[in-house]
Amino acid sequence: MKILLTNDDGYDHPGINSLFEELSKHHEVFMMAPDTNRSGFSSALTFLTPITEQKIKENVYKIDGTPVDCVRLALEEFCPFVPDLVVSGINPGPNIGHLMLYSGTVGAAIQGRDLKYPSIAISVSSFEISDYSFASKVVLNILENITDLNLSEKSILNVNVPDHNLFKQPKMKVTKTFVDEEASSDDEIEDDVSSLESGNITISPIKISTFDKVNLKAVDTWLGKF
Repeated sequence: MKILLTNDDGYDHPGINSLFEELSKHHEVFMMAPDTNRSGFSSALTFLTPITEQKIKENVYKIDGTPVDCVRLALEEFCPFVPDLVVSGINPGPNIGHLMLYSGTVGAAIQGRDLKYPSIAISVSSFEISDYSFASKVVLNILENITDLNLSEKSILNVNVPDHNLFKQPKMKVTKTFVDEEASSDDEIEDDVSSLESGNITISPIKISTFDKVNLKAVDTWLGKF
């Protein structure tokens, strides 16, 4: 499999480098990541200043841009192959519930999907983690089976891995993204927040929609009163 790898914590972060090392054993990987920490940049795009790139080693680049810039620039110019998949991470700290809206990790994956590439965002629950080997193997396991997944062309997988020091044998669980406590109790599918806290690897299919069909009639009625 051919993989484009990025993150929001920077090219020298141990999370992305652990993942690059693990995936490169089995797949062809090209990595382009920010030159410094760009956490919380969501889907920000640089367009007022030029972006410069620097080759670190074969198939590894850094740029002075955002995670979304990394995906776009890699796909448009630098990646030597057409990737089968865009992978963003590994991020220290969870990207669950509303937190994912601010996440550069998730933002990069969404950009990959917007450009028609299947994409995965991967995070770990602990901010203090130093060993990313377990989370890297989780990603590898997912990739080995992802061709069997028939996912909507507008959706990405948002994966969160619990602290391996606390949960030695976590199970993979499909989850919905937590919105509020009331909404969470209405469904048989567990939300990502509570499932991750219980020690599960949460896998949530998510998409960003800009159109609110539910309130279309309400706005139309409101405009009719002008």
